[in-house]
Amino acid sequence: MNNEEKIFGTNENLTKVENVKNKARDTYSNLLANLGLGANNISESARYIMTRFTWDYQTLNTLYRNNWIAKAIIDKPNNEMVKNGFEIQSQIEQEKITKIMSAYKRTKTNSRILEALKWSSLYGGALFVPLIEGQEDLSEPLDYDTIDIDSYKGGFVVDRWSGVSPSLELEEDITSPDFGLPKYYIVTDNTTNKTYTVHGSRVIRFVGRELPYIEQLSETYWGASELEHIYTELKKRDDTSANISYLIFLANVRVLKYENLSQLIGLGDQEAVAQVYGTLQEINRLMSNTGIFVTDPENTFETHQYSFTGINDVYESFMLDIAGAAEIPCDKLFGRSPNGFNSGDMVLQVYYDNIQEKQESRLRQQLEKIIKIISMSSIGLIPEDIEIMFNPIRQSDDTNRATLAAQLSQPLFDAFDRGLINKTIVLRELKAQQKLTGLWSNISDEYIAQTIEEEEKEKEEERNTEIEMQNKLKEIVEQNKIKEEE
Repeated sequence: MNNEEKIFGTNENLTKVENVKNKARDTYSNLLANLGLGANNISESARYIMTRFTWDYQTLNTLYRNNWIAKAIIDKPNNEMVKNGFEIQSQIEQEKITKIMSAYKRTKTNSRILEALKWSSLYGGALFVPLIEGQEDLSEPLDYDTIDIDSYKGGFVVDRWSGVSPSLELEEDITSPDFGLPKYYIVTDNTTNKTYTVHGSRVIRFVGRELPYIEQLSETYWGASELEHIYTELKKRDDTSANISYLIFLANVRVLKYENLSQLIGLGDQEAVAQVYGTLQEINRLMSNTGIFVTDPENTFETHQYSFTGINDVYESFMLDIAGAAEIPCDKLFGRSPNGFNSGDMVLQVYYDNIQEKQESRLRQQLEKIIKIISMSSIGLIPEDIEIMFNPIRQSDDTNRATLAAQLSQPLFDAFDRGLINKTIVLRELKAQQKLTGLWSNISDEYIAQTIEEEEKEKEEERNTEIEMQNKLKEIVEQNKIKEEE
């Protein structure tokens, strides 16, 4: 099998790809009215050209460093995805969960993940390579059982253009989560300048905007930059902003009508022309807010002011276009709303829902793989029921938190009053609500443990009381029997 067959598959598949490229012409057309497909009008002359802007590495770097809007489009959604962190849900002891999270924070893994998310959004892809002490042959698949205690030392990030070359060989194991992706990566450590062949199971892939299969092949199984589909709108906005800035210099144009000026310049000698220029310079020097304007009676002086009516509406329409393309509300992206527009709670909720969707599609699988590695390094096992729960992205105000706390806690109190649950369950549930409501922060694990002991003592006392009552009943019954016999 040659390299082309490795990438596209069999010749039969190649034929299918070629057939896809044929244009469909089953559309509206009215040649007499000069409308639709094939008509001779301005609209039909428009074409969409494939540019693959993601390949323009230099321009991407320039935009991220110099253009504040482009930087915000890359940074804001990724910051939102990781800013409030996550929790590990499992039935294992809380002490073990704490060890896992401590290793995660100590190795600054969260910062590395944020870095990988940003570069994948900017360049279309990036790799996070975990550093595991004692793993000699990186070309072999990762075996979690070989990860020693305290062997995880963090990791490093490389973007797709700076030290990563995917192999043509693909993962063929259908049970692998990396099935159909490159089996190996040639990775260069930018710190030591050493190059390694790393198995796909040992890296965590972060991919930019998803692409159809054929385009994935052109991007060597990476995605597209988040700036690719925004670039045209961004240029429109920047062009408009630059033109508005230039128009400010033309807001007040002064015109001096100088009699026979053209003849003096065109027909006069150099000395005469120099005198004309000198005269104009002196007139311009004397003219100021506090100075005077002196000229001959034959000459006239006029001012023309430019009207900026409507320009702001055009400018703000480009703001809306960019915000729509970036899927970020204007309030978030630009720090303000256009006149007459307000994002409101509904628009912001849609934005936060979109961030949650990105957490699931771009972050969950990668984060779970990292946590498994950290778990083996921290506690020597991977809990079967381990689950990652992202903390809420949107923070409520005090009033909303108080309302939410009442809504969540009242069912617990009702169940407790009816005897359906005990005090320990109520305390645990209230503590679990802490990050949602901001309340119950003083319910510690020690207090819950103390409550468990107290409840056990109460149960023991109840059992002892019940036994005493039963013994007394037996004594009374026996005494009654003795009396009846007598």
